[in-house]
Amino acid sequence: MSFNDIIVYVDGTEASKARVAFAVSLAKKQDAYLVGVAFAPKGLLPLYGADVGFADMSGVLQGVKAQGEAALESFKTSAAAAGVNAEDRLMQGMSEEFSHDFAAFARQVDLTILGQPRDGDPLIGQYALVERCLFASGRPVMIAPAAPAEIALEGTIVAAWDGSAEAARAFNDALTFLKPAKRVVLLVGVMEGSREKAEPPTEDMVAHLRRHGVTVDVARVPATEGDIGRLLLSQAKALQADMIVMGAFHHSRWRELILGGVTLTMLEEATIPLFMAH
Repeated sequence: MSFNDIIVYVDGTEASKARVAFAVSLAKKQDAYLVGVAFAPKGLLPLYGADVGFADMSGVLQGVKAQGEAALESFKTSAAAAGVNAEDRLMQGMSEEFSHDFAAFARQVDLTILGQPRDGDPLIGQYALVERCLFASGRPVMIAPAAPAEIALEGTIVAAWDGSAEAARAFNDALTFLKPAKRVVLLVGVMEGSREKAEPPTEDMVAHLRRHGVTVDVARVPATEGDIGRLLLSQAKALQADMIVMGAFHHSRWRELILGGVTLTMLEEATIPLFMAH
């Protein structure tokens, strides 16, 4: 699939500047419509600090709104300079509602670009924003690190395969990247002590990707419980990968949104773009 419309979350942080540059570059390559979204809260949560008195709230809120507006102006300037068709939106509301509102909007575009949660504006729940977009938007999410390298549509991509529906969804959603890549490595973690037949089958997925014009190398690596995320990162580094494609997982089907351990490790520690789908 190609991406005809993309949204990117922008804020006043330094990491946002790199994220916007990433989004603008991708939109230009894809000839996609780009929407920059910032947030201005109408009220403050306790996490903002108990020392913020009622009389101070108006000034704080106005300051945050001004930061969002400035970030959107910078976004528009970057998009215009690149010749990208773009628009900006300033969402306003309560902080705890923003992740829901943003994810609802994300359902109506092809791709969402977010930053790593630790690099975001602490005013809103950055982890909640990523979780909501991954598990409730129905669309793939690209996580851009704070200082992403040049977007590599023709570089090396590691595709993490465990036989799951989430991984299969991610692979198909990422075909626009996989097709022109110089190398695609289907990375399979083999749990220590497992029998060969317990490994996720690869032949049919390899054939499926080949029918889409994607030739892959299969790499099987030993793994143990608890280290899968760091294994993926170390293998991607060893392969000099430019991007990782993987399914996103949460801990329990009985809880609404709780990031799984592997997903959380990847979100927090990756230094290259992550393409994730659920």
